[in-house]
Amino acid sequence: MTGIFSVLEQLFLMGVLISLGFYLNRSDKINQSAEKGIAELTIDIAFPALIFTNIIRDFDLNMLREYLIVPVAAIIITLLTIAVVILIGKKLSYSQKEREEFTFITAFSNNIFVGAPICLALFGSQGLILAILYDFGMQMILWTLGVSMLKDQAERENSNFLGNMFSPPIIALLIGLAVVLLAIELPEVVLNTTNSIGVITVPLAMIFIGLQLGKSSFSSVIGKKKIYLLSFLRLIFLPTLVYLGLGFFSLGSLLRGVITILSAMPVFASSSVILQKYDRPSDFASEAIFATIVFMGLTLPIFVYLTV
Repeated sequence: MTGIFSVLEQLFLMGVLISLGFYLNRSDKINQSAEKGIAELTIDIAFPALIFTNIIRDFDLNMLREYLIVPVAAIIITLLTIAVVILIGKKLSYSQKEREEFTFITAFSNNIFVGAPICLALFGSQGLILAILYDFGMQMILWTLGVSMLKDQAERENSNFLGNMFSPPIIALLIGLAVVLLAIELPEVVLNTTNSIGVITVPLAMIFIGLQLGKSSFSSVIGKKKIYLLSFLRLIFLPTLVYLGLGFFSLGSLLRGVITILSAMPVFASSSVILQKYDRPSDFASEAIFATIVFMGLTLPIFVYLTV
């Protein structure tokens, strides 16, 4: 595991890049088209290249057998989170629609744009691979039970589960695993090329987060008890339960650390878009994305201290 000072250095660098993105947004140096291009370059090209390179160079069959528990853990944790948040919504007398929307926003975490770069910084290449495996498990619940809470009957029948599941990062993960399983020797020039593309992932992802933060302000979330409740559940209560619960299982420190850190991530970045797609109000989701990213700066160090 990385030394604590190296971890702090990585987190400081991330903070600088997020601040740069915030500045670029507030100074109008990046327009909406450029912002969309940064997001697509990160998710569709840079991230897959980074994942593929790390799997080929740092993964083996023994790890595969050990790491299969991670997507299973993600599925179980996400299902339990949904159940807990639904119960809390009922206790607070939320309407059915309010419960569905509050549960959807709270239950799913930002494992790609925020979680994977942080796991890479904290735990190295194995942390990155585990983060993608965890996200794969969570996405299975998101695009089945998650979106079913937001859909009417006709929309459920027309959903494209496979199309939503197999995003470029997941495809890169599966191709990389296939290369390892089949013991295919790739020319070093291929890996050097994918590595050169992949190293831009973390800077781009952090700048993009800063761009998103630049669109909102503290005044939009201050005084909103629902935002405070969601942030508490997403960033403190749920990851604390995960950390304590994992202590009952014979998991290594790496697996326990990565799963705990990912459970402490902010709200899923596309939750507002998904809500809007199914004709649900998206303003609260946008505010939750902003609030949980900001508050994570206060809560994440607690779980870094516990796991690193």
